[in-house]
Amino acid sequence: MAKKKASLDLLEHLHGAIAEYYIEAAESGEDLSSGTLAAINTFLKNNGVTTDIVEDSPKEDIVSHLRLLQAEELDEIAM
Repeated sequence: MAKKKASLDLLEHLHGAIAEYYIEAAESGEDLSSGTLAAINTFLKNNGVTTDIVEDSPKEDIVSHLRLLQAEELDEIAM
């Protein structure tokens, strides 16, 4: 029996659902696991999302916060 391929509409729906899930996770204020952060990062890269960081911008604050979270995660793993 031949395997059915997903329709373009179904794939677009899945892509949108994943994007919404990641947005909700990022905006929740909860600590995100390193795996979730990596998945969000990969999703953005795979979709060609890039940005330039300017000093004293909200994006710089996000990068600083993510670096701090990553350092804390590495400290916990080292213990």
